[in-house]
Amino acid sequence: MDVGKRLLKVEEVRRLVGEDRLGRDAAYALARRYGVRLGKRLLVPSRVVEALLEGKLEELEKTPGVEARGR
Repeated sequence: MDVGKRLLKVEEVRRLVGEDRLGRDAAYALARRYGVRLGKRLLVPSRVVEALLEGKLEELEKTPGVEARGR
């Protein structure tokens, strides 16, 4: 993962995680829940991707200042 890059596009997240492991719909659901919207772009913080890869996504939700936005 590019250390200097803090926000990733949905397709970048899929490439990092593995396109065979994270489908397009699931990636966008992840981005809507944990990501940020800049204009029309939906971006995912790199710490969310790291937590996903380490299996610690639930722990990230418990972190103060990190709120999952569900529908």
